[in-house]
Amino acid sequence: MLNLRQLEILRAVVQYRTTVGAAERLGMSQPSVSNTIRHIETVLGFPLFERVSNRLVPTEEALILLEDAEPLFLLRDAVNQRAADLRRGRIGRIRIASTAELSEAVLPRVIADYAGQYPKVQISLETRPLDSVLQVVENGLADVAFVIAAYERQALDYETLVELRAVCLCPADDPLARLEVVTPRDLIGRQMVGPQVSNRIGLMIADSFRASGHVYSPSVETRFMNAAARIVREGCGVTLIDELSAHTVLRPGLVVRAYAPALSFELSAATSRTKTTSRQTRRLITAFAERVQAQIAEVRAEAERDAS
Repeated sequence: MLNLRQLEILRAVVQYRTTVGAAERLGMSQPSVSNTIRHIETVLGFPLFERVSNRLVPTEEALILLEDAEPLFLLRDAVNQRAADLRRGRIGRIRIASTAELSEAVLPRVIADYAGQYPKVQISLETRPLDSVLQVVENGLADVAFVIAAYERQALDYETLVELRAVCLCPADDPLARLEVVTPRDLIGRQMVGPQVSNRIGLMIADSFRASGHVYSPSVETRFMNAAARIVREGCGVTLIDELSAHTVLRPGLVVRAYAPALSFELSAATSRTKTTSRQTRRLITAFAERVQAQIAEVRAEAERDAS
C-alpha cells in the first residue's frame, strides 16, 4: 500500500513536527509534503497527526507504523552504502585463473598488495593448464586469466602485457654458461628439461629447433615452465624457458643465457568478450601489468650487468 518514499516523508514530518521542516529536509515543496501525508491518511483510513499549537503531533498509529518501517530504512541505507562502496571499488569479487608460471612468479605479490589495499574485495585464484584457464573465463567461472602464449578463442579478448624472451637456464659450471648466446645446436645431445611438445610453448620451441635444422626432444618433459626451472635447480640438466620463470628460481650456482634464434612468448590477460570487465578486475589487471613489467625490466637490467 505504501512505498518507501511515502514512509520517508512520514518519518521526516514526525521528526520535524512541521511540513515545512520536513520539506526542507527532503528537498521538496511544503505542499507536496502536505499532499503526501493526506494521501497516506486516505489510503490507511485513519489520521496520522494531531495539530497542537501549530505543531504536528504524531498519533500512536503513526509511531507504530514508523517503528515497523525502521528496518526498511536500515536496509535502504545498507544498500546505498554497498552501492557507494561498489562505485569506489572498495568491495566486490575477483576470480583469477592462471597457469602455474604466473601463479608462482607474479601473482602472489600482486594479490597480497591488492588485498592489503582493498581488504573487502574477495579474491580467488585457480591454477590450471592453459586450455582449462581459458575455458573457465569463457564459461564465466573466472573474471580474468593470466596466461603465457595463449591462442585465439572467439569468446575471449586478450591484452598483451609483456613479451617474455626465451632463455637457457643451466648450472654455472656447465659449458653452456661460457656462451653469450645458446642455440639449438648447442643443446643437441644435452639432457634437456622442458615443456612437452604436446603443449603450445613446447611446439613453439620445437618450431625454433626445426628452423635451425634440429629436433627438440627433452629428456624430462613438463607441462609448466616453472616446473622445468625447479628441476634444473635441483641439479638435473638444462632448460629452455621464459625469462620470468628462469629468474624466479635463480640462485648461486645457476646462470641464465640468451637464446637464439630469438623466441618470445606473449604474457596476456584474457577476459570475456561478452561480459563487461568490472572495475575491480580492471584495476587488478593494471596492477599485474605494472608488477610484471617492473620485474622484467629488473631481470633484463641484471642480465645486462652480468654480460658487461
